[in-house]
Amino acid sequence: MDRGSINMNQQSFDRAEWQRDLQWVSVFLRAALGSLFLSAGIMKLPGGIAGTVGYYSTLFEHSLLPHVLVTAHASVIMAVEFLLAGWLLSGYRLAIGWKVSAAVLVSLAIGMIFAGKFDVAANNYVYVALSLAGLVTSRFDRWVLGLVPAAAREPDLRRQAAES
Repeated sequence: MDRGSINMNQQSFDRAEWQRDLQWVSVFLRAALGSLFLSAGIMKLPGGIAGTVGYYSTLFEHSLLPHVLVTAHASVIMAVEFLLAGWLLSGYRLAIGWKVSAAVLVSLAIGMIFAGKFDVAANNYVYVALSLAGLVTSRFDRWVLGLVPAAAREPDLRRQAAES
């Protein structure tokens, strides 16, 4: 073996290790934000949709947001949170799930700005950043429903080619 092939093997090994690390980042981001959405949905269950609409109406009573928009968002947010929790935890079509999650979190952050709750809005923007990190790492995640992204299969494909 010459020095070039040894260096090439080391780079391949390091890349596979790096991809495994990104897989774990993706898995833990899915668990973190999936559990966040699940918990938020569960917290709304006792009051139901009517309670959520009532809370939103009170929160946005003096804001510039139209009442019909506030009511519409409040009417669907609990179902959306449960849906996103299941979507992220299942891993099905993760890239789309992360984009939808980021969009929902942006809508919540903007709402909190209109409600004058800037600390809550800032936290929501942190969650948006975590969703975008999930989007970036999702292509390395092997623990998904459906097709495994090519980037996650790449180390296996290299190993199969080396064994042939």
